[in-house]
Formats: sequence, C-alpha cells, structure tokens
Amino acid sequence: MSQKIVFLRVMNMNEFIEIFLKFWKHLWSILGPIFFVLFILLLYYIRNPEPFEKIAIHISWILSRVSRYFEKRAISREVRYIVSSSFSKNFPIEEVPEIVIEWGDEDRAIRDIKSGKLVIILKSGRRNRYENIARALLATVPELLAPEMKTVYDEKLLKCLSAHIAKSIAKDYPQVVTMINEAIRDTIANDDKMLKVSSTLVEIDDQSLFSRVLVPELIEIAKLRYPHRDPALDEEVLELIDMLGKLSRGEKVDFPLIYRKYIRLAFIRVARPEKIEAMLEPHIRFVKHILSKYRGIKSLYILAAGRNIAAAKALRMLLENEFKNIGIRFDVQEHVYEGIYKGVPKIKLYVGRIRIFS
Repeated sequence: MSQKIVFLRVMNMNEFIEIFLKFWKHLWSILGPIFFVLFILLLYYIRNPEPFEKIAIHISWILSRVSRYFEKRAISREVRYIVSSSFSKNFPIEEVPEIVIEWGDEDRAIRDIKSGKLVIILKSGRRNRYENIARALLATVPELLAPEMKTVYDEKLLKCLSAHIAKSIAKDYPQVVTMINEAIRDTIANDDKMLKVSSTLVEIDDQSLFSRVLVPELIEIAKLRYPHRDPALDEEVLELIDMLGKLSRGEKVDFPLIYRKYIRLAFIRVARPEKIEAMLEPHIRFVKHILSKYRGIKSLYILAAGRNIAAAKALRMLLENEFKNIGIRFDVQEHVYEGIYKGVPKIKLYVGRIRIFS
C-alpha cells in the first residue's frame, strides 16, 4: 500500500513538473522576446544614453504643462544635458554637478560643492521654455568655469564671455541661442567696447583659442586674485582678447607679447618659411630675448596651422631642452585639432603651451 502511495506521489510530482515546464515554455514564448528587446535596449543605453535622455526631457516638458514643479524638473534636466553633452567636452570641469532650478526675484546661481549641486535661481513668472534655458545657462557658465570670476572681472565682460560659451554649447538649440543673443544685446547695447569684444570672441573661437588660451588664462588669474578686484585687470583682458583676435585673423603682430601686472605671456606663431628653414633659430632667439628682458613671464604659446605643425612641435622640444639646460622649471600642454584659419575651414591647428614657474 505504501509503495503505491509513493508511486502516485512520484507520478503527481512528474505531472507537476511537466505542467510547470509547459507553462514556462508558453510564458517564455510571450515574455522571452520582450526580455531580449529590453536587454538589447539596456546595452544600447549603457553605450549611448543620450537618446534616452532626450526622450526623458520631452516627457518632462509635457508634464511641465501640468505643474510648475515639473517645469523646474524639465529645465534642470535639459540644462544638465546640455552641460554634460557639450560644455564638459570643451572646458575643464571635474564633474557635472546636479542642477537644481528654483524660482526667485532675480537670476543667479549658487554652487554647493559639498552636496555636488548647482542651484540656479530664475526670476519667476516667465513660462517660455527656451528663454528659461537661456537664462539658466547664462547663470551656470561662470559657476562651472570658476566662481571666483564673478568677483575678479567686470560684470559686462563676464556676461560677454558667458553668453559666447552659452551660445556655443547650445548651438543645437537655435531658439535658445536667439534668447541668449537678446539677453546679451540688452546688456551691451550702448557699449561699443563690449560690442567689439563680443564680435572678437567669435573670431577667436574659430581657432579654438577661446577655450585653449583665453579661458584657461582667465580662470588661473581669477583663482590667484580672488577676492580682490582691480579694474586694471579688465583692461589687460581686453588687450589679450584684441591680440588673440589679430592672431586668429592671421594679421601681423610685430611684438606678440603682453607683459602687464597680471597677464604675462607671449605667442610664437610658426608660419614663415624663412624661420623654419633657419632651423627655428629666430624663434629660439626671440624666446631667449623675452626671458632675459621680461622677468616673470608666465606662459609661452606656440601656434601653427597645417603643415607647419611638425615644425611647431620641433620648436617645443628645442625650447624644452633649452629650459632644462638653464634650470627653468616648466610644464607643457599641447593640442592638435581642426578649426578655421584665414577663412579655411577644417584645417589642422596646433596650440602648445609652455607654462613657466618662477
């Protein structure tokens, strides 16, 4: 009797397993393809998160019609996306902070380094999506570059710099660029000096001298000068911008050196065939002259385009050896990239920086 019961139990267990397997096969025939698609989407998201983020942004803006809470979330998400996808690739920041939008009486930004947040306060009452993104970007840029810049530099000058960077990183958003142009136009409408600066920044950026020379220099000086403000520094910055504009246009600069109280640097443009054929000796003599006469020079920038890049790299190595021989401490950074030079697009360009330590 007991053997019969055991046999029946085994039969029941076998039947249960068989039913379960049939059920699982039927369920897998339905869910298997779904899980497979989800797995492929997960892999694609890990490698290419941007399309998914754009979908999330569109959903956020749809929800923003329901509540201002969702509008803040939508602005935060889109500004962080723009900063992550563009700003962080062109300017040195350790990590993109969490961006939080709040409403207030005026546009301003507050960086909370401990919590890793950047709180952007926008003037309440405006519901234009692109205007709010533009205002948020303009408030964000100085905080991301260096908060010290807001204290050290002239407000209008900093707004010109911020507007140029904001337009650059938002170039895929024509409506946002339009709003940025309107905002900066109201700020500098009757200021001929700032209008010229704004125009020159575009020329400088054609060769990427904006992000590779101007901005790094301004950040370093701001961190050294903070919290002191000296209007004389603004004039030195304007002089630097003017010289970078001439170099970008390929104009002749008789003595490419700025030696002032705060900005002390020189440019060596490797372009003339006769100097290259002379084994770069004229450039080396120029650098030796600068070092002997202008004590305290902080940076040397070597510039070249196209086939002259090889000669520029050779000059950099010759100068390194020269500095080592005479005991000068230095470090070197160099960039090879594509830009516009003398109206020629997508030409190879070179910027090498030799930073001298006193």
